[in-house]
Amino acid sequence: MQTVQHEAIRLIAIDLDGTLLSSDKVISEGNLAALRAAIDRGVYVVLASGRSHGNAMAYSEQIRKGQPLICANGAMAVLSDPYECVYCECLPKEKLRAAVAILEKEKCYYNVYCDDGSVMESRTGSAPRKRAPNNAYAVYEGQVLSGDEMPKYVGDGALKVVCFSPDEEKMARIRKAAGNIPGVEINSSWSDNIEIMEGGVHKGAALRALCQRLDIPLSCTMAIGDNENDLPMLEIAGLSVAMGNAVKSVKARCDVTTANNDEDGVAAAVRRFVLEV
Repeated sequence: MQTVQHEAIRLIAIDLDGTLLSSDKVISEGNLAALRAAIDRGVYVVLASGRSHGNAMAYSEQIRKGQPLICANGAMAVLSDPYECVYCECLPKEKLRAAVAILEKEKCYYNVYCDDGSVMESRTGSAPRKRAPNNAYAVYEGQVLSGDEMPKYVGDGALKVVCFSPDEEKMARIRKAAGNIPGVEINSSWSDNIEIMEGGVHKGAALRALCQRLDIPLSCTMAIGDNENDLPMLEIAGLSVAMGNAVKSVKARCDVTTANNDEDGVAAAVRRFVLEV
């Protein structure tokens, strides 16, 4: 791993899928040990995931209860002990309707994440990875709804809309059409999904808000990730670490590259930049 100059790390922001989790969707004993050792030194360990609050929190509590959390791809950031919502930005209903209309037209399967932690599942299309064991999208906490019903069940708006399809041409059409909705943020956490959120909402914005609340300079943070949706937090962190399995665009914009997610790449970075300094 490369040698870089950095300030003492006080907070580590870590993506889940493809980063902290191995290919079989577990946190290895090596990663657990390194992160617990960092917490024992007073360092915050913040999981920053596209998953819902409850789903991501279950992994956070495997490491240590009471750590802050970024969920829904940065639409929400919370403190856990005691609970405090530090940041929450929703996609307004009119933008949600526009996004849903595009996905219904393309007959593409999608989920709508609500600010109460529930996940609404569309009737349209079929879930390519639905309810498989250890699957990243296996837990649904809401109702199966039609496109017309979706906006009625999300309060003031949705944290995000995420659609899934292995059809590259369909996903390209959806990305282009969604890009014409004024004031939305579009990114992806995997090759077969697209996430639509309120403009300016991403993991970087959530990390900034969390650091302001904790009075931690961004220069004293380390972020670790592997995909496009991690770039905003990687770019503002004091030290950015790409996984060995990260996409090329992420590796090109990070300070260093660690081992891959099946080789305890997170633990290697934590040891190198937090525990052994």
